[in-house]
This record gives sequence, C-alpha cells and structure tokens, in this order.
Amino acid sequence: MNDDLKTTVVTAGDRGFAWGVLLLVASMRRNGMKHPVVVGAMDWTPEMKKRVSALGNVTIRELPTTRRCLACQKPMLMSCDDVKTDWVCWADGDGAFVGDCSEWLTGDSPDEIVIRKYKQIAPDFTPENLEIWRRDVERFQGEARESSRYGTRVNTAFIVAHRKIFPFLRRWQDQVMKVLPPDVGIIMKHGSAYFQTDESVLASLLCFYPSAPAIAESYKANATADRSRYFAHLAYNPKPWRMWNKYSMRWYDIIMDIVDWLLAEKIVAPSELPLSLRRSWRPFFRACAGAAPWIWRATKLKRRIFK
Repeated sequence: MNDDLKTTVVTAGDRGFAWGVLLLVASMRRNGMKHPVVVGAMDWTPEMKKRVSALGNVTIRELPTTRRCLACQKPMLMSCDDVKTDWVCWADGDGAFVGDCSEWLTGDSPDEIVIRKYKQIAPDFTPENLEIWRRDVERFQGEARESSRYGTRVNTAFIVAHRKIFPFLRRWQDQVMKVLPPDVGIIMKHGSAYFQTDESVLASLLCFYPSAPAIAESYKANATADRSRYFAHLAYNPKPWRMWNKYSMRWYDIIMDIVDWLLAEKIVAPSELPLSLRRSWRPFFRACAGAAPWIWRATKLKRRIFK
C-alpha cells in the first residue's frame, strides 16, 4: 500500500471552526500529503463544505447540533466507519501541517498510542483528582490500577493510533459520555478532575485502565525530530480566522502562505476571506494582537447578553 494511504487524518469543527478546518486540510494538500481526510462538520454552510471537499479525498461526516464540545467526539470520529486505513491521525481543527509530515502519521508499534505528554498542571493534576480518575475508571470500565501508570498529562491536539486499539478509543468515548455533562464546553471549572474535558478523560484511562495502550516514547510532530516538519497548533483564542493573538502571530507567514495557495487554486475568492486572513489587514491585526483575547471575551459576552 502506498505510504499516503496508510493513515486517515480526522478532524472536526462547528461553523465557527470551518475556516480552521479548511486551513488544516489545505496545509496537507499544499505540502503533498494526499492522505484521506474525514471531517466532522456541525452546522456548516454548503459553501464551506464545498470548499473543503474541493481539496480532494475528503469525506464530510455531518454531526448533529449539540451543546457538547465537539472535542468530545474525537474518539467516535477516529474509530468511525469512514476510516478505512490501518492508521488514523486526529488533528485539531485549529492547527496546520508545516512541511510534509507524512512520516509522523504512523507509529512504530500498533500497540502504542502516539500522543504528546506534558508536565502536571496544578491544581488540576492532584492526588484528589487522580483518585477521582481511578474511581471513575473502576466504576465504568470494571477495573483500575491501584496507582497511576504515568506522572504526566497528555495533549490531544494530535494523536496517532492503529485500528488495533479502536476498541480502546470506543472505551474513551464511553467514558466521556458518562463522566462529562451534556453541555460541557472546551474546558470545565479550573481545578476539576476533568478540566480539559476529552483530554482529561483520555488521561484518566491511560493512567488507570489496565488494558490501555502504552504511550509511545517517540513523539515527533512537535519539531523535535525535524524543525522544518511539524504540526502547528494555533492555541488560544481568538483564532486567526477571527483575530490574531500574540501566540498565533508566530505562524502568520505560514498561515498566509496557505491562504495564498487557496486563492491560487481558486478554492476561495479574495472577497470571501475573513478580514484577518487578508494581508492588507496585517498592520491592524498585529497592533491588536496583545488585546485580542480581551476583545474576543468582550465580543462573546455581548453576544450572550444581547442574543
């Protein structure tokens, strides 16, 4: 089998993340990554579905409208019937591939999950919360380790798994549905055992479920193996297709090169671009980058009040 066909890339987004998903998939095609893509789309316009589909080898999976954060559907989408390949890679819809990252889309062992580990963050990673994880894993999965297998958390923006562990992904989905409220957002109250929602639930299983796959020691998608090829996660709000924050400005040229490619391929027209993705507006958005998070919070508050 051709290397490009060993892995399906899966992502998702509601209408507000549609531009992010478009940029993500475009970053793959621009860099020669021909992998099949499955997109979970909630409340997308026909125009956005048409643009993403125009990138080729893309399956749009319609998702029902829900108040639950779409991140909670990661394990369902990763193990869905639309994934036909041996390997699957989840990539958050607020990210982009820099260079040809095909090499990072498979793991060294089908028994391991490729995911980035990071340091404990207090007050979320505490003995009390670890006990909640252990108790919930035992309650809903039928068994649990006495002590945590790992002393670190995980980041679920980029995950690679073999279909051999799809049953585990479905356990993750089941656990999400049982321990998180139906209207959960991207994060819960700081200090909660499940502060990072889907991410915290996965961590609980990796730490305490006896049959969970091991975490691969090698994680190369963060430029540790090759600084010219990596997955860029455009973290923090607002996202670049709304405004640029100080963190995301480091990838301005990379994202705008993808935008230029979309224009050259006539997948989008210049008049269809959000203002923040038009080069002529760079001075304005760069000047506002420091205040962007506060402007975004104020905008969201105004929407809640006057909706």
